[in-house]
Amino acid sequence: MQQQIAIYPDAESLSQEAARLVTRLAQEAIVTRGRFTLALAGGSTPRKLYSLLASEPYRSQIDWTRVEIFWSDERCVPPDHPESNYRMAHEVMLSKLPIPAANIHRMPAEQTDHQAAAESYSAELRRVFSTTGVPVFDLIQLGMGPEGHTASLFPHQQALHERERLVLPVSVPKPPPERLTFTPPVINAARHILFLVTGSDKAEAIRAVLEEEGAPDDYPARLVHAAAGEVTWLLDTAAAAALQRRPSA
Repeated sequence: MQQQIAIYPDAESLSQEAARLVTRLAQEAIVTRGRFTLALAGGSTPRKLYSLLASEPYRSQIDWTRVEIFWSDERCVPPDHPESNYRMAHEVMLSKLPIPAANIHRMPAEQTDHQAAAESYSAELRRVFSTTGVPVFDLIQLGMGPEGHTASLFPHQQALHERERLVLPVSVPKPPPERLTFTPPVINAARHILFLVTGSDKAEAIRAVLEEEGAPDDYPARLVHAAAGEVTWLLDTAAAAALQRRPSA
């Protein structure tokens, strides 16, 4: 695994760098493999990135007809709900881009049967990636919470130890509690993983994840290692405040 860490003065400069990176990876994937497979994150941090990608100069640098969009996790709410990760991405990015509707693969998290929803999304992953195994994304974009959770993998959950299934229903200690999430095998199979982390409330978890040895049960972001790929951490100065070894952008 290759890991890169860069620190930026604020969320704006961090998001600009993230947009440049996503654009480069998309261009490379489309030239090499004919398409770009991207899994989006939820939460508030990537909102600026998604807005930038839908705007110039980034918008016209990517052939959006060759982009396949997925989500790394989703809250179990309807797609028009304020807490929906899909709704946020649709409002600020997807509705503004020429992505074919068939290329947008929303987690069916509003289904009452969460296990069936997870199995349905797993089947969709295998269909799009033409595999009976673990799909290999070009890029999975992730965030991290103050307790070190990533996607919807929270501390001391059984989901952290899943090795077979691709998508799981989970109940987490944060509203809304019912979620669907990628499992560790899917995340770690990606060619590239991009963490965007901002805010002083994440500083202690960032230090623990990046500078301490320990089990993912305590800080789930520790499980991300992309064995055959690259992991990039883009942090703002507040999130990086507790690091002893401080790289610079």
